[in-house]
Amino acid sequence: MKPFSISKIYLNDVGKKSVDINPLPKNYCSFDCVFCPLGRTEVKTDESFNFEETKKFLVKLEKVLKEDKIQHVFINPDGEALANENILDIIRLIKSYDSEVKLLANGYLMNKYKEILNECDEVVGELAVTSEEKFQKIERPLAGYSLKEYISNMKKFNDQYNGKFILDITVLKNISDTDENIEKFREFIEIINPNEVFFETPGGKFENALGVSQKRISEITDQIHMVVENKKSK
Repeated sequence: MKPFSISKIYLNDVGKKSVDINPLPKNYCSFDCVFCPLGRTEVKTDESFNFEETKKFLVKLEKVLKEDKIQHVFINPDGEALANENILDIIRLIKSYDSEVKLLANGYLMNKYKEILNECDEVVGELAVTSEEKFQKIERPLAGYSLKEYISNMKKFNDQYNGKFILDITVLKNISDTDENIEKFREFIEIINPNEVFFETPGGKFENALGVSQKRISEITDQIHMVVENKKSK
């Protein structure tokens, strides 16, 4: 999506009038993942910033919410939404129009920004690898980040979260697609205890190098299914 943009209106999976929004001027993120469809991270950071463009964006967003009676907004940024220090203003504006808010966030930062994320109806966290070596090599986080802390921060956030927590797992060919990897993902799922787990694989320019078949995604989904079905009710 373009900087500070709002998508065309669509119906989501449950038939609600929805839009996606990107509240960032460029790709701000604390990771620089090899498989990121946005390319290299432009500003590698885990801090938040005041973007002057946010003021005009709020006006534009309010107009859409009011005139088009939007029921669901997915904050699906080109980067890390929490890098915008006014993200809470955006969330509260959406909620003021009785619209649901779903936000895709960097799992590493979830516990740090839990007060903000707690105002969302749904929060999406991400996983892609199962070992510290691959975490450093493939996801290329800021110095000092670890896979163990990454999992821990999502668990801590979800332990106190009353909304719907979704775990989005990207399966990478020859990196995280073996049965051994899937078993490790199963362990992570049991630790984090999400309400829903979704598996995907890279497409586009990364499809040949890193994408696995949809058949394999279906097999993995079946392997994990019982973990989610039998998880403790929140």
